[in-house]
Amino acid sequence: MSMSTYALRRILYIIPTLLGITVFSFILISLSPGDPVQIRIGLFKGEQTEYEDKYHDIAVEIGMEKKIGEDIQEFQIEMTDAGFSKDEITVVGPSGKNTQYATVILTLKSDKQRNFTIQGYDLSVLVPAYNEPVELEFQADENSFNKEGELITPYNYTATGVSEVGQMIVKEPKYEKIGVVMRYFQWLGLAPKYGEKYPSGVLEGDFGRSWHWIETGLKGKRITDLIVSRMWYTLFLTTPAFVISTILATVIGVVQATRQYSWWDKGVTLASLVGYSMPTFWLAKLVMLASFYMFDFTGATQASAFQEPFIINPTFYLYLILPTITLVLTGLVFLARLTRSQLLDILRQDYIVTARAKGLSERSVIYKHAFRNALLPIITVVGMSLPGLLGGAVMTEGVFGYPGLGTIFLTSSLQRD
Repeated sequence: MSMSTYALRRILYIIPTLLGITVFSFILISLSPGDPVQIRIGLFKGEQTEYEDKYHDIAVEIGMEKKIGEDIQEFQIEMTDAGFSKDEITVVGPSGKNTQYATVILTLKSDKQRNFTIQGYDLSVLVPAYNEPVELEFQADENSFNKEGELITPYNYTATGVSEVGQMIVKEPKYEKIGVVMRYFQWLGLAPKYGEKYPSGVLEGDFGRSWHWIETGLKGKRITDLIVSRMWYTLFLTTPAFVISTILATVIGVVQATRQYSWWDKGVTLASLVGYSMPTFWLAKLVMLASFYMFDFTGATQASAFQEPFIINPTFYLYLILPTITLVLTGLVFLARLTRSQLLDILRQDYIVTARAKGLSERSVIYKHAFRNALLPIITVVGMSLPGLLGGAVMTEGVFGYPGLGTIFLTSSLQRD
């Protein structure tokens, strides 16, 4: 198999892998407890009926529910002295996302000229004779039911010379949950979202809108805008921490390997074991506590540190110190142990023994021969860690209140966003 064929196969494997990840993640989020609509409403002060109306409005806006009904409803009524061809019509609620009331179109016919009236709607039209049709169009903006669902106002319609009285019952909108499978296809962009004519989704670069962060009214902010706005904060935190931890880990690992079983090696090994076993949020708390006792500074971020343009704001760099220290301590432990073990393994190889037998200095043996070969797995691990620069440091940012991508991810998870 040629290298180009192998590379192409590996690239094609990305598609089913990403698809599987999205399916698994979507299912987990859907099965997790908590209603995002209720979380967004929060503590609501008002009548139960007002709460239900607000619940449905938010659920429709974020794509959890859809209306069941018809936007335009047509009825044909013929009338004679004996009565109406339809003595009762039922108007259901609209189906459109942004349609508040259904539009009713009545096609009226009569054997002779009559005046047709709908009481309660104050509508009246003159229907000509000889079954010549006439249309009456109006919005069904008066409901026949109260908030408890009880029928209180059936709107009567009458016509001159017709002994019978007809009834028009106007129902409120009904709502239905949108299934998980349909929402997944809508999210991908393989099916149009409710209220939209054309599909748009992740496959087209549209990540949708947030359920938690609001832009105007009920409409959430675009997720792409949220990520871009916080991405630079995260890069300013993770990039220097990544560089510093990589350099320190390499230096510490080399020193440990060249001084194996010394007090330095044993002390750093013990410290690495403690550091590797310590949760990130706990380490961040210890860093914060130590800074408070030593410098009377906790590092908990304040709004003044992120005033734009933050890049020339000196306060921003002050509040960047403690989160960076935490990430450096978190990142260097594993990499230092890896450097030590790889260098020790290389130093036991035959070609290193040969180099020493040739009379090369120990410095030349270590840095010119051993360290170069030991770097190969280290570079691999460092390369695999690069995507984490954009992923954010969730726990560290959460402890210090740093408004990066990690804070967004954490808040979104808690809010079922």
